[in-house]
Amino acid sequence: MRRRLSLALFAGLLAVGVVSAPVAASSSNTIADIAIANGNFKTLVSALSCTGLVPAVSDPNAQLTVFAPTDTAFQKLGLTARNICWLPKGLLTKILTYHVAPGELFASDVISAKRIKMLSGLYVFPSVRSSGAYINWYAKITAPNIDASNGVIHVIDSVLIPYSFR
Repeated sequence: MRRRLSLALFAGLLAVGVVSAPVAASSSNTIADIAIANGNFKTLVSALSCTGLVPAVSDPNAQLTVFAPTDTAFQKLGLTARNICWLPKGLLTKILTYHVAPGELFASDVISAKRIKMLSGLYVFPSVRSSGAYINWYAKITAPNIDASNGVIHVIDSVLIPYSFR
């Protein structure tokens, strides 16, 4: 009952624009195009580049959901566009694929899910509290529903750390 009430409250806040409003993208803007054009994702773009994952988020035929940490989120871990590629490629790839889900999941889909399987094979766990929607209880969704031609981006304020490095 409490979860349903929280979901309804968050959905209502999204509808009236109290929570960050969606940003529309033209039909040619892929997830990669939007991340590159936005000045808040330099570290993410650098990480995608050094792991060779830019083509994956540029593919116009793919539909993906990306939980995109901002530069400030990476800075919480001491990571910047200049030093992120110092991480081992396998570790960085695991972290990045833990931020991407197959398919297009808008905010209503995310907050109604108990868990979401990511490309890494692991799950994230959405939750809603009075202060907003979260992934894994600590990464707040600060801007949901940035529509891209190949999916959707939800901006988050923390880097998601996989609970397993299998």
